[in-house]
Amino acid sequence: MFESIAKLVNRRGWLIVAAWLALAALLAWRAPAWSAVSRDDDVRFFPADYPSVRGQDLLERGFPDNTASSSVVVVVERRAGPLTRADFAYADTLSSRLARAGAETPALGIKKVIDHNQVGIGPRLVGTAADGRGQATLVLVTLQGTYVSKQARDAVSRVVAVLDEIRPKAPTGVVVSMTGSAAVGHDTNDASTSSVNTTTYATIVLVVAILLLVYRSPLLALIPMATIALSVWTSLMGIALLATIPGANFQVINITNVFVIVVLFGAGTDYCLFLIARYREELARGRTGEDALAEAIRQVGGALVASAGTVIVGLGMLWFSTFAKIRYTGPAIALSLAVALVASLTLAPTLLHWLRGAVFWPFKPPHHVAGADPEVEAFEETPLAGFWAGVADHVVRRPGMILAASLLVLAPFAVVGAMTKSSYDLLGDLADDRPSVVGARAVQRYYADGELGPSVALIEHPGLNLKTDAGILAIERLCADLAALPNVAEVRSASRPLGKPLPTVRRGLNPSAPALPPLGAVRERATDYLVRAVSDPLYLSTAVAGPSRNHVARVELIFKTSPFAAASLDALAKAYALIERSTAKGGSLDGATQVGLTGTTSLISDLKRVTTLDERKMYVLVTLGVYAILVALIRRPGICLYLIFTVILGYLASLGATELVFRSLHRGPEPWVGLDWKVGFFLFVILVAIGEDYNIFLMARVIEEERKHGPIEGTRRAVAHTGGIISSCGLIMAGTFGSMLTGSLSTLKELGFALGLGVLLDTFIVRPVLVPAFVILWHRYRPGRRLESPVASDAAASAAS
Repeated sequence: MFESIAKLVNRRGWLIVAAWLALAALLAWRAPAWSAVSRDDDVRFFPADYPSVRGQDLLERGFPDNTASSSVVVVVERRAGPLTRADFAYADTLSSRLARAGAETPALGIKKVIDHNQVGIGPRLVGTAADGRGQATLVLVTLQGTYVSKQARDAVSRVVAVLDEIRPKAPTGVVVSMTGSAAVGHDTNDASTSSVNTTTYATIVLVVAILLLVYRSPLLALIPMATIALSVWTSLMGIALLATIPGANFQVINITNVFVIVVLFGAGTDYCLFLIARYREELARGRTGEDALAEAIRQVGGALVASAGTVIVGLGMLWFSTFAKIRYTGPAIALSLAVALVASLTLAPTLLHWLRGAVFWPFKPPHHVAGADPEVEAFEETPLAGFWAGVADHVVRRPGMILAASLLVLAPFAVVGAMTKSSYDLLGDLADDRPSVVGARAVQRYYADGELGPSVALIEHPGLNLKTDAGILAIERLCADLAALPNVAEVRSASRPLGKPLPTVRRGLNPSAPALPPLGAVRERATDYLVRAVSDPLYLSTAVAGPSRNHVARVELIFKTSPFAAASLDALAKAYALIERSTAKGGSLDGATQVGLTGTTSLISDLKRVTTLDERKMYVLVTLGVYAILVALIRRPGICLYLIFTVILGYLASLGATELVFRSLHRGPEPWVGLDWKVGFFLFVILVAIGEDYNIFLMARVIEEERKHGPIEGTRRAVAHTGGIISSCGLIMAGTFGSMLTGSLSTLKELGFALGLGVLLDTFIVRPVLVPAFVILWHRYRPGRRLESPVASDAAASAAS
């Protein structure tokens, strides 16, 4: 295969360029815009039996007019004292404008706008600061879309536009801010989009700078850049087109483009550099340009395919994930990497062939001097060869001591990495100056943090009319138990729309209570009727027909902590367990057929559950898949097992070091809760897959040199030969991952730092020290070892005969 590619490159290179240009033109014509096909609605990606999915179904069936899944919370506050009549009038104007915006554009999914005038719950929306100095009122905008959906983001953008328009008209001393689960999702998306742009620019600048530093030849640096840039563009368009093909069962996830850009500029550039490095070596040995290029393709082609194969297999294993966001992201990156591999083996060598010696300008092309040692010349043409030759000599002389010292350095960080805990706090992922964070701090001054996004339990009970006294009393018994749970600030339902049981409900729970005088009974019934008339559409099924009529109850849980906090996740888990006990046989709601959850905390809880399961699954599948590729290539199961061990050790050490660094840098009112969950997950998959690239390049050269010089000398020469190019590739890969530090999201910063550090550890410790030291010890002490070279052995046998 590689022989055919070499012939095509040298004789019909114009066909290769024409094919790539034709493919690019076709995709530009047929592929839709990325934003038109990308999806990001978490609840649609969970398995059907998860509480948030069941809850969304119950919400849509039982409350077709109140299917709010997220909200925007507008805070109107006067920090210096109580709100005035003019302040409330301003809040009313704001509420009216938001309601009008929802009516004018139904596609935004604005369900309701609730303010202090709302009968029943209205007075609860006015709060006083703990120190008694300030006062605030809330305007709640309930939305149909979940907090990260595009529909919710569009609605938040419209709310922002309304606020920007009327904020200048606010009375002196009044501050208006915005938060809520949908606002957090909106800010997260904005920060993610901004991070994609800055990461892309930073990646390109870093790659160009490192290429120029390594080769100091502009055209030589341009070839990898042009090759990978076309690969990235083609891949992104191809992924978008794939999502439109009927029956393909493929979805595009927003975050995928970040990984495609970073991984391709890192790994794809590495592939080009290994080809160029071998091309330089062969030129230095005295080959002609065509012969050198053909030999480079033949010698490194297999290693490139194998190394790319480990990454493709590793990322492809994500297809078996339960969470659809992960299931589609992994194969998309794997497909993109396959495109980059093909481009590196076809387009890059074609450009090298066309430019010939000019590619090395302003320097002369590598060439062989008559009478000189070709091996020495090859070393001189490899960047940093002298340094790596020295490293190789030290490793060969003292492999045991160097191996032990390296393991001792990495072990403490690996222990910390094994003990890290993941965070799912989206609010903590944002910068302090983001609007939703500023608004959240305002809410915390007057209300429970849980008001940012209440959790909602939905209970279907076909055998009980929940609007009867018996149904209301059954609901209240559950609510009383829920209100007694730790971290629960308030429970709202049909029996307690204001957070406390209604008068008639309290009396219904206590049949021995003395009878009220006639006027007192009338007032009690009037209060109960007035509040119930308003609350019923919110807390009891409003479906006018079908099995859901009067048989679905909605119970709101307000936690004392933020909807994104770990404490809220724990509280929701306890609440859900209590609800399941109440709906089991003998419980207060015995006979209920289905229970579900909605709200931000519910989504995050299911996200934590599904990603934890997928993480454990991927640890096994990715490791086994990469190990199978290594064994198929190297055919040495013991050494391959050690290669897997070294990469996992590097992963744990990188994770532990990242935890220590970001924990020490953490500042803010909230305590450090851990690295974002995506850091550990994607760090493992990418580092284990990509980390084996360098091991494959090294071991492929070890096997090649071993045939001529024996295992010990062959290993030394392999480290010296590949040291410069692998270190250059490692710097480029680390630089591309490190470009994620320029993003504004904490998640990208943590992941960029961890990936960059992991690649550097792999490049400068694992590959040049841990691997060759073990290979040398393996050959020295394994039974039946042969340390001399096959060439020397054959010569000795011939002499003896």
